[in-house]
Amino acid sequence: MDTNVSVVKVDNLKGNKEFIGGHFERHEQDIKEIKDSLREVINLAVGDIDNLIKTGDRVLIKPNLAFLAPPESFSVVDPRVIEALVSLLKEDSKAGEVWVGDNPSLGKHVGRARPAFKAAEMEEAALRGGADRVLFFDEEAAFTVELPMAKVFKNAAVFRPVLDADVLINLPKMKTHLGGTVTLGLKNWQGIIPNVHPSGQQQDTHRIDLDQKISDLLRIRKADLTLIDGIIAMEGQGPHAGTPKEMNLLIAGQDTVAVDALTSYIMGYEPHEVPSTQIAFSEGLGEMRLDKIKVKGVSADSVREFFKRPASNPVGLIPGINVLIQQTCPGCYKYIRGALDSFKLTVDTQKFVEEKGETLIIAGGVPSLDYTDAEGKNLFVVGDCWKKFESREEVEKAMKVAKTVTEYPGCAPIYVFAQLNNDLQAL
Repeated sequence: MDTNVSVVKVDNLKGNKEFIGGHFERHEQDIKEIKDSLREVINLAVGDIDNLIKTGDRVLIKPNLAFLAPPESFSVVDPRVIEALVSLLKEDSKAGEVWVGDNPSLGKHVGRARPAFKAAEMEEAALRGGADRVLFFDEEAAFTVELPMAKVFKNAAVFRPVLDADVLINLPKMKTHLGGTVTLGLKNWQGIIPNVHPSGQQQDTHRIDLDQKISDLLRIRKADLTLIDGIIAMEGQGPHAGTPKEMNLLIAGQDTVAVDALTSYIMGYEPHEVPSTQIAFSEGLGEMRLDKIKVKGVSADSVREFFKRPASNPVGLIPGINVLIQQTCPGCYKYIRGALDSFKLTVDTQKFVEEKGETLIIAGGVPSLDYTDAEGKNLFVVGDCWKKFESREEVEKAMKVAKTVTEYPGCAPIYVFAQLNNDLQAL
């Protein structure tokens, strides 16, 4: 039996040009156009909205809030989509209540849900659309759920609204991701569990096992509908330092794996290139094979683009900010790259090195390290596993001769995405 995924093109959005230019502005006509397109893409996916939402249902929309970022970052769901979707559900469905809720990544270091919702203009958009509640998940209770069939993430603390909702709508942004290849429906489930510093729950298993964890999270509860915001996507150094790419697409389906597979294909990937999709399919959690996915609406090939792919190697990115990584997993490797991407976007790095001197960043085992390499430099030591290698003694010596030393505990400490950038800027 084929799995349905619908694809709809949204045309004539007045605000796109200025939005891509760096200024988000709401236009009433855009909300109408997006709402009409949402109605079409949902009806194509499920037949009729009444097949999805029954009388009195509590509907939870879980958007991709990502982290503390404005709409112009393109890291977060378009506020116009939030407003239009809430308004559509209030007008067309028999829902008893419509909620919008999420928990941003890296909460301790990039802001909690309340300020993140405000910065992204999602709270305002949800309320304007008529949402009954905007839920800041990190202010809600969480309950432990055992996942006996999971491979690596066997106990999850899940925010109560995710368990209480009668209908769950997964609303991710179409983006590339240097840690997960892309971030779509599967990756968006990271927000249904809390941040535990330095490396627990949402921040746990972000090593080479990240994609298995993403697949495991689908066992908590599958979305009743996954709806991709592909109006203005992100390519390149996603999820935070990429560039906007106008696609004007909405993609929907009831099988999150199938939606991710088709969306990644539209982004220029083959589905098996996205590890979380491959794993979820292999474990029977959804469909990945394109010949088994029935596309309704416009064809995938007619809208397919080849997105710039994210680079994850931080070595040599910024002359004078030296990264020594030899024996570590992709966790620290990629999150250091993410921090340096952000730093490079906002700072004259040549001037920084001239004024502050060279910087050395270390993670994992570093057998080629000579402790004198750190002498007089700003030293940053990332993660926990460096203590488990034979080079530990050399790292400890380096810490004694460095000009400054900053440590980031955790395995993997994904908060370095933000904190390393902040600490570099503080120099």
